[in-house]
Amino acid sequence: MASHERRPALEFDEPDTGFQAGFGFYVGLVAAGVAATAGLLAGVSTATLLGILPSMVTAVAIAGHILTRRARGLPERIGRSRWRRLACYAPPIAFAATLALPLVISIEATGRFVVLTLVVTLVTGVTAYGVDRMARNRYIDALTADEPAAVWTWRQTGLTSGGIVFGAYLVITIGGGLYSTIAWGLNVSSLMVFYGLIFLLQWYGIGGDWLNFDQNEQATPPTIRAHEAGLVVERSVSRTFVPWDDVADVRLTDDKLVFERRWFDLRCDPAAIDDPEATLEGIQRARGRADATRQPDLAD
Repeated sequence: MASHERRPALEFDEPDTGFQAGFGFYVGLVAAGVAATAGLLAGVSTATLLGILPSMVTAVAIAGHILTRRARGLPERIGRSRWRRLACYAPPIAFAATLALPLVISIEATGRFVVLTLVVTLVTGVTAYGVDRMARNRYIDALTADEPAAVWTWRQTGLTSGGIVFGAYLVITIGGGLYSTIAWGLNVSSLMVFYGLIFLLQWYGIGGDWLNFDQNEQATPPTIRAHEAGLVVERSVSRTFVPWDDVADVRLTDDKLVFERRWFDLRCDPAAIDDPEATLEGIQRARGRADATRQPDLAD
């Protein structure tokens, strides 16, 4: 028998004001980027471009804002597909590719051309990331509209813990700084080594309490919610969804709560969970409801 994942039918409302404004601004920047690139290739002066582009961004952003409001379910439809989210990055990739135009056609790669292309690529890339995150978050919200069966604070344990990752980052920083200092004599690399060593010594408790910190302590620690559709890892600005189909097993030991997955397990420190046993019961209830929902989809 083969099981087929079935997601609950979603009811889409009109996009919220934040997504309308963000998506409209993204469309406006893309339109302005196209106009700026075309203007540069046509030899339009910088002063003329600077006079036209802000008005174009505003006009297209307003139009995009109005059209997005009528596109019911647009953020959820973008957020549910990895390819649609990746499509948001097509314009900045295309703008970056224009830097190779002087290699294939007879145009001069002036400093103005390079700088403006880089700025357009950066601005549209950042905005594309914002649209990607907003769409993903809204799709996860629509998919997990039910009350969570369990909610707990997530503090990682094991090889993927923040402490080990941060320590490795410090070692890489120090090593890269040393190599850059020796190979190229860069002064900034010496500062990288200096500050990296300070944090590394403090990491291992050497150097007093003047810079003491807890590597697992965070101002806003992420939380995990167990829903019928799956797990939601919620951070301050983003959410990650893990469907139950990706979880092979759940187990609680004295030192970790583990969600076994195909590639990377999700490990939680029980010390950060108020009631690990009750949390595990809630997780099993949510997972049981998901199994009951999928039961009619079993194929012979």
